[in-house]
Amino acid sequence: MATKSFRNRHQTEEEDASALKLGPEFNNAGCLLISEVKYLLENRDKDAPDTKVYNKTLEYVKTFTKFNTTDSASAVRDTHSHSLAPSGENLPLTQFETAQIANLCPATADEAKSVIPRYLYDDRLEALLRDIQTMRKYQS
Repeated sequence: MATKSFRNRHQTEEEDASALKLGPEFNNAGCLLISEVKYLLENRDKDAPDTKVYNKTLEYVKTFTKFNTTDSASAVRDTHSHSLAPSGENLPLTQFETAQIANLCPATADEAKSVIPRYLYDDRLEALLRDIQTMRKYQS
């Protein structure tokens, strides 16, 4: 019984989304934007099963996608790879943080900080959010 309690306590300490500790199964996992998932589902193999779950997932991603083309989703991903730290420091967003911002498209730095648990500099973050809004507005 003590082992189970220790294991649960140990897992709780390891998994803390506010510190980007999502657990060992996510350490090397990539994160997709909802727009990228939509593209993958719409361009599936002819042999892929047509199931209720698949169709509901496709309906979901069509509803919540923010970027209509793979080019615009790639541009957002490229924009996020730039540093958000003050000059001279390199603090790129993680894949998880990139997906969070791109999927939710927060309008202000305060909204973005509620999604991204670590501190980001307001001026750089505001510029990033403006760039993303511009990409959404002018996507093909």
